[in-house]
Amino acid sequence: MDIAESILKVLAIGLLLGAGLPALFAVGLRWYADGSGTVHDDGTVSAPNPLLKYLGIVLFAIVALVIITGILWITRQTIYYYTDVKIFPFGYK
Repeated sequence: MDIAESILKVLAIGLLLGAGLPALFAVGLRWYADGSGTVHDDGTVSAPNPLLKYLGIVLFAIVALVIITGILWITRQTIYYYTDVKIFPFGYK
């Protein structure tokens, strides 16, 4: 049963990061665009919504933080080997 549990954990993380991050980025892009205000075909202008714009920026920052953390996690052993800097306080051999 331990193997099945491990497979399910990997599947859940894969779905979360594999499909979740692009979906989060898409929602952030949509909110950012909706918060900018637009010019319609008839020439009318809709007012910008700064709250949506800032929420879009927050989602972009979350996605960037997850990507940077993933890159640092993958390279943690190499960084530790060459510089003796422990980026994460655990997981070193």
